Parts: sequence; structure tokens; C-alpha cells
Amino acid sequence: MIRKSLVVSVALSLFSMLCLADDMQSHFSRATFTLGTSSLPYRCAEICHNDGDPALVMYLHGGSSRGDDNSAQLNETAVGVIYQYLVDNNISATFIVPQCPAGGGWTGPLRRVVNELLKSFVSAGTADAARVYVLGGSMGGTGTWCQLSNFPDFYAAAMSVAGNPSGCEAANVATTPVYTVMGSADNIMSIDVVEQFQSEVVAAGGTFRLDVETGWTHQNTCELSYTDSRLDWLFSQRRDSGGVSAPLIEVDVNHSQMYNIQGVAVSADYKGIVVKAGKKFLNGY
Repeated sequence: MIRKSLVVSVALSLFSMLCLADDMQSHFSRATFTLGTSSLPYRCAEICHNDGDPALVMYLHGGSSRGDDNSAQLNETAVGVIYQYLVDNNISATFIVPQCPAGGGWTGPLRRVVNELLKSFVSAGTADAARVYVLGGSMGGTGTWCQLSNFPDFYAAAMSVAGNPSGCEAANVATTPVYTVMGSADNIMSIDVVEQFQSEVVAAGGTFRLDVETGWTHQNTCELSYTDSRLDWLFSQRRDSGGVSAPLIEVDVNHSQMYNIQGVAVSADYKGIVVKAGKKFLNGY
């Protein structure tokens, strides 16, 4: 009886996953973006489009979703979770999910194609330039780090899950608030590498949140990381408010007094981002 119940439970779970995948396919239109000799297939969903320009959200899939069917990438659990979050929270957004060709990667030549795809929406005036977000898991998490490193001052915030930031420029990444999640039982991606990179980004003045989930495997991390609280933080970020992405508030500074980014005078032992003589830097670390 127990074995029969388990079989039924697994069958229902698989059926639910297939239904969710089919549902996702119906919400996303098909398109292809071409840059020079490179073509990138992608899917696009318009969510809760209200007055004003929508946010622009991109998810970069993992290695197992590579191909040329422009469908497999939507089967990743994260796509459905992010999509439903945007719907449930009535966030006006254009959600882009490109597909990397077999044998390719997000850190190669495609990194520019992906970025130019997003810029095409901003240039056309159909997306809010202050609310462009990139997320990704596994190969896509690594690709997310690559986007921040190669295109600083473009994204409002990012979420890299189970990714590898090796080779990325900490100073460039520091221009974008980032949230990353790693699993303690992940035998593919190294927590030590991410923690070392975190210290470099923070030293460069960046906002870097890192959660390490105990017992999570690589797959667990890729599927379970996109919680409401993390997405709340991500989508609360804008390039024109809060964090290191914000323009500095104009204050009357002299060469001795320091101010925080809210324009409030602080003492010399204050730890954080400060303004002194019109320049922003990380103080006290």
C-alpha cells in the first residue's frame, strides 16, 4: 500500500510539472534576436502591463536547457516561480528567457548578444531603464556574474544562483546590488570561491547578499532559491534609488566632513559608503 501511494504521489507530481511547463509555453511568445552573424532565440511574456514602462526581467537557464527548440528553457522551475511572483505582485514587466545553443555558454560571445537584446527594449522605449534585472541558475548563475562584470551600471539588481564568479571584475560587479544563493551540498559550484569574491565586491563598495543553504544540492539550489523574500529584495532595487546604484544626493561637502549616501553627516569612524569632497568611497573596512 505504501509503495502504491508513493507511485501515485510521484505520478501526480510529474503530471503537475508537465502541466506547469505547458502553461508556461502558452504565456511566452516566440522571437529571435539577431546581432551581426549571431542569432539568439528567446521567449517573451508581458505581465500585468499597466501605465508606464514595465520592468525588464531576464532569466538565464542552466546547461541542461541548451538547444534550438526555443522551448526547453521554459521548463526550468525558476521560470514558473519568477513568472508567478510577477503576476501575484502585479508587477508590470517584460520577462525575457533566451535559449543558449547546444555547446555554447553565457560567458562567451553570447554575453554581448544577450545584453544588446535587453538594450533593444530600452532603446525602443518599451522598458524602464531604471528597472532591468538579470537572474540565472547554474550555467545561468555564472552568466549572471558575467553580465554584471562586463556591463556595469546597466542592471538595477541581479540574482545569481549556484554560479561561479571566477574571472569577473569585482569593481564592475560592485555597481549592481546582487543576491546569490549557494548550497552546502553542491558538489559542482564552490562556496569558497563565492565568499572570496563577496569580500572583493564589498571592498569595492558593492551590495552583495549571500545565503548558504544547509544540505542543498546543486539541483535544490537551482530550484528552491527564488523565494518571495529574495525576489521582494531584488525587485525593490532601482538604478535611481538605494544601494550603490543610486546617484549621490547633492550635499555641501568640504574636505574634512563626510556624509552617507542619504546626505547625513557622519563621523570619521563610520563604516559604509560615504561622500567626501564630492567622491564616493567605502569607509571603515
